[in-house]
Amino acid sequence: MEDEEAFRAAVRAQAAAMLNDDASPYDPALEIWGLAMREWPGDDGDEACYSLHLIWGALTDWVEFRPAEADQAEMHMITAAREWMSVEGDREAEARYFDRWVHDILEYERPAPIQS
Repeated sequence: MEDEEAFRAAVRAQAAAMLNDDASPYDPALEIWGLAMREWPGDDGDEACYSLHLIWGALTDWVEFRPAEADQAEMHMITAAREWMSVEGDREAEARYFDRWVHDILEYERPAPIQS
């Protein structure tokens, strides 16, 4: 998978699986993280790969490193998948989604403003 559309279609399929399956969302979440790690189409200016890597890596790590909180992490996975399905393809909405999930929800530090 070397192009943006194939990457996004694969992510969409995994997000849909989380929403359409009664099984744990962990495995599809791990797949999204893996897709973002392996494919890295971010070179073409698509921020999705980098940001999805951060989001899904943090959510799957949450399950792995704090198993007592797995239910809470999995609820976040389902919410993240549902929200992604509603914004994917609208670059401005995606940017807001990434900012909210990466910085507000998962609490990655925002980069310092670039000073000229």
